[in-house]
Amino acid sequence: MPLTRALALALSLAAFSPLVLAQLTIDINVSGVDRELENNIRQFLSLEQQKAHPLMSEGRLRRLHKKAPSEITRALQPFGYYRPVVKAELVQASDNHWQASYSVESGPPLLIGEVDFEVSQEMGEDPEFRRLIDKLPLQKGEVFNHRQYESIKTDLSRLAAERGYVEARFAEHEVLIDLDAYEARIKLHYEGGRRYRFGKVELQQDLLEPQLLQRYIPFEQGSPYNYTALIDLQQALNDSNHFQAVEVSPGQPDPDNAEIPVTVTLTPRKQHRYGLGMGYGTDTGARTSFSWEMPRLNRNGHRFSSEAKISEIGYSLSAAYRVPVLNPRTDQLIYNIGQVNEKTDVSDSTVRTVGINLNRSREAWRESLSLTFQEEKFEVGSDQGVSTLLMPGVNWSRSWGSSSIFTFEGLRFDAGLRGAHEALISDTSFLQLQGGIKAINRLGRRNRIITRGRIGTIWTNDFQQLPSSVRFFAGGAQSVRGFGYQSLGPKDDNGEVVGGNYLMVGSIEYEHSVTEKWGAALFYDAGNAMDNFADKLERGAGLGIRWRSPVGPVRIDLANAVSRDDRPWRLHISIGPDL
Repeated sequence: MPLTRALALALSLAAFSPLVLAQLTIDINVSGVDRELENNIRQFLSLEQQKAHPLMSEGRLRRLHKKAPSEITRALQPFGYYRPVVKAELVQASDNHWQASYSVESGPPLLIGEVDFEVSQEMGEDPEFRRLIDKLPLQKGEVFNHRQYESIKTDLSRLAAERGYVEARFAEHEVLIDLDAYEARIKLHYEGGRRYRFGKVELQQDLLEPQLLQRYIPFEQGSPYNYTALIDLQQALNDSNHFQAVEVSPGQPDPDNAEIPVTVTLTPRKQHRYGLGMGYGTDTGARTSFSWEMPRLNRNGHRFSSEAKISEIGYSLSAAYRVPVLNPRTDQLIYNIGQVNEKTDVSDSTVRTVGINLNRSREAWRESLSLTFQEEKFEVGSDQGVSTLLMPGVNWSRSWGSSSIFTFEGLRFDAGLRGAHEALISDTSFLQLQGGIKAINRLGRRNRIITRGRIGTIWTNDFQQLPSSVRFFAGGAQSVRGFGYQSLGPKDDNGEVVGGNYLMVGSIEYEHSVTEKWGAALFYDAGNAMDNFADKLERGAGLGIRWRSPVGPVRIDLANAVSRDDRPWRLHISIGPDL
């Protein structure tokens, strides 16, 4: 028995070995068409799909090669080419090596001779459908493309579902290909039926007052259904920081009243959140921070947060109590208290503050109204003292761009006004106005041009009484690189920087992305703090390395103080979002 099995195995191997030895290799060349058409041709070619088959033989190869012209013709039809000319050639280059070549002339494209497109009246008046219809790619006289036709049908169905046309259907959809007239005639009739409305919103939670959560909902029961509004609601609840998980789900459409109910399931965050951070910046040196937050103090959505920071130039302690007001997703009333100690090469100050802020949105703009009581012990140059100020203020800001973390196209603008008066508790009177702008523009596929500028002015009759936190200084990684942090400004009789009434800083930077995460930069900065806008501007220039981290670009810059006679070099390191 073993001998019989061994003999059978040997005979099988002997029969199979010629096939193994005779394995064919085939090169396939397609010419005369662009990459997209070539890829589709290769998808249709049976020879392409089977060329590596272990049982490929010369006979099979020739049969598949003979089928290739008809397969290529079918591959071109979805793109509107129905009269191609295909020249096929099969050459045996060596014993087991073959070359199949197909030269393709796609021929004249099939044009659209007639388009019969209709949607129901309510759909036609829907602005979203109008935008889709106005840019339909298939028009009379254009090349007919099957993929575009199917894409139109998909887009209509998708938009109908998103806009609440639950009963929408294609009443007619057909394409007649007339090869004699060599044209395509399209008939596409889409019936929308009724547009459903938002039904009742069920909030599955026992965390916050329902009246508060209702203010997050961007639609009312009975308003036209729009899936985008559900996404907006989910994003708003996620951004509230009250919940660990948010699930917004449309329910089963009710045909009796043409409504779609909505269910919102909310999972609370933990009662306490803690954070620990470490970092380094040349303006601050090594630094660490610790934060503690209570995201939900009560059913009215009040929150508490606090943070402690320590760096080589000082420390800060802060706490804030936040109350949602008006539109709770964007508007907050914030009670805050804090203390900041900062000791730089030019100043030493300890600032204690108590204040209240109303932060709110005005369409695309962010507005912050503030009232801050500040006590500051300061020493800057030969000026020193203890300052008490009650400062009302307002700040406006707006960003344009797809992302604030990293973007190839973006813009940010901010402007702020604050002041104090001796008649209202304060030791001195002043008014301070400042604003800044930063623009990021794409230059080619891998390059960015980044420009920024900041300007400020102070009106006061007694500058020496102003604490250092109110005065203007320049220099550092976010100001004029090549100079130390807050090392630029007017000097006193002892040659010590004491800050200025005016600020003017500008920068231009060219950045090239070497890889997806790494880049290089060249930059030129100019600016100063001054007593007169006609005073000299200091200048710095250099080069840098960029790494795109999850929290924003890490910037390592080597800058030269080109306006100084000794032209010193300085290293700057900073981390933060683009906008």
